[in-house]
Amino acid sequence: MSLKSRLLRITLIGLAVILFAGYFAFSTLFFNPLESDLDVDVAALAPRDVDFYASRGKLEDAFSKFPRLEIQDRLDKSPGWKAWIGSPEYAALDQELGIEKTLASLREAVGQIPLGKEPQDIYGGRDLAVAGYFRGRGLENADWAVYGRASWMGKLGASALFRSTWFGLADRGLKVAIDGNVASVEGAGLARKLYVTRIQDVVIVATKPELAKAAHELKARAYTDSVYQSAVYFDHVERASGRAPERDELEVVIDVPKLLSALALPEPWPDTRSQDFLPAFLGRLFQVSSLKTAAGVFQAGEGASLDLYSDLNSERLTTDMQRLYRARGFSREDLLNSAAAMAPADSGLFVYLHAGLGDLLKLAKDAAEPALRANLEDTFRNTGKFPTLDALIAHLDASFKDRAAIIVRPNDYPVDPDGPQNDGTPVPAWAVVLWSKDVAKIVDLRDTIGTKGALFGLQGRKPGEPGYFNNTESGFEIREFWSPLVPGTGMIATCNANELTIVTNSFRMLGHILKTSTQGGDRYPRLSDEPTFQALVRSSLSNGNAFLWANPRSIAPILRATARRRAEDKIVVDWKAERERVETKVLREKFPGKRRPLSAEDQAALDLVVDPEIESIERRIKNEQVPAIVAQEERALTYAEQITAAMAVLALNPKSFELSVRVLAPLPE
Repeated sequence: MSLKSRLLRITLIGLAVILFAGYFAFSTLFFNPLESDLDVDVAALAPRDVDFYASRGKLEDAFSKFPRLEIQDRLDKSPGWKAWIGSPEYAALDQELGIEKTLASLREAVGQIPLGKEPQDIYGGRDLAVAGYFRGRGLENADWAVYGRASWMGKLGASALFRSTWFGLADRGLKVAIDGNVASVEGAGLARKLYVTRIQDVVIVATKPELAKAAHELKARAYTDSVYQSAVYFDHVERASGRAPERDELEVVIDVPKLLSALALPEPWPDTRSQDFLPAFLGRLFQVSSLKTAAGVFQAGEGASLDLYSDLNSERLTTDMQRLYRARGFSREDLLNSAAAMAPADSGLFVYLHAGLGDLLKLAKDAAEPALRANLEDTFRNTGKFPTLDALIAHLDASFKDRAAIIVRPNDYPVDPDGPQNDGTPVPAWAVVLWSKDVAKIVDLRDTIGTKGALFGLQGRKPGEPGYFNNTESGFEIREFWSPLVPGTGMIATCNANELTIVTNSFRMLGHILKTSTQGGDRYPRLSDEPTFQALVRSSLSNGNAFLWANPRSIAPILRATARRRAEDKIVVDWKAERERVETKVLREKFPGKRRPLSAEDQAALDLVVDPEIESIERRIKNEQVPAIVAQEERALTYAEQITAAMAVLALNPKSFELSVRVLAPLPE
């Protein structure tokens, strides 16, 4: 053997010895560099009884250079994002939370990571989860554990805690103590003592040692009693419908009653005692406190998707709720082939419900202001047929089946020069579609209102005309109720067509719906035939009780045209108190010696001075407040216009709650 070959052999043997010794030493002191990754989901390391669990896979794909999002360049071109970043609302939020300052600190911290690595390259990029327990009021008091898959750098960092004296961690203000396979860390600005442990490529950081140790115990028991092996996770997270092939959605399992307790959310919520109709009505339909353990998946990017399930606490359901929830729902085929086949393809809003009409109207009556209830009851009592609102509701319930649809689209129909007078307000065309059960009762109610037109503010175009007319549309007889009280169109039209009863603010829309339902095709395209609509419907629940579709771009122009009027309506001034204040000032300054009550002559003289001043105050308030409110509405419309389609399906029964939401908001290229 030549000297050269002998030297090469000795060198190779020496390198092998060094590598083996190095591998053995590194494995003993830190971790086995050849060990495999954990072969189960990180959910298997979280105890089944945690109050909350959330995880997200493939975070490494979500960021370009942390904390900058991968889609940030496209997001920056979005008009909605530009409007948000430049808005007073964002400025106020930034001042409260220090968003920009925090982002700058994160960018600075990332710049100090060795080898130019990103945080997600070291920890949590492939899988990151958090689980824990709520502890009294306030989310900040929760005990939690973070579970993240780590690279070799992350594993080395966790292992280094067990050799803290070698790396001078004490000199950096960190106090480290070892208890078996768990290292506790405190000091150096940490708000709480943390407990760190590792299982293969998963590093666990917890606020309690029990959570860190529980991960090892679960692994030893083949993950029995873990979140991963719980029925709620398997059924409604692991097997959730509509999951992306990448399975990179945010997964959530949460004990809702404990969350509500931590948030100190007032009960009832929504508040059935509210003076505003919407929360008072919604609170009678549903209470958040009726939810038990909720589980589902959420994804955001160029839009959003949500699939959420929860059991319901029957003790929290009122009798009205249970009756509504027992209503037979609709199938996906019924939605596509029947209800949505009536809606024009350019509908800005489409709603389909399966619920007892009488039950919904009863809840609406209970939620309405007492004065409104009294006025409605007096009006219908004076017809001589309905002594109470309950009698009217019973009549309607007997007239219609347990389903209804609402359709809203742009009001681009030609103006009828011989039609009713109206206030000129730009409004969308809308229609309520009901399924008839007793047409005779429907006709009786229709004629009762029409023949008692004076009670309901009906009036024709000419003096003395009753405001109740017959007409025909698409071969069907329709009835028109003319009233200047109806915004924009001055009329309500209704038609009984086969099994349907349609009520709309435009007789031309009534014909549009009938032709869409019966003809369809290129001339009357249907919403149900739209590819986007079909795709979103087929990606969600196969059955439901309530369905909503929205295309904000379709109706945004109308909302923009009426923004100033809505802004003026939002200005709330106690004009009675303001007038008393102005009258007192004017009496003192210009009518010395006069005291209330005033004579009719003195009151008239006072009004001549006070009325212009009140009008001046009203103009000043509008000039000061309306532009800001209009600008806020304009921003909201800009946000909404980034959405090309939004859909929600809700399925309810007395035992469970299911919600599926899909939103499409494509970003500029």
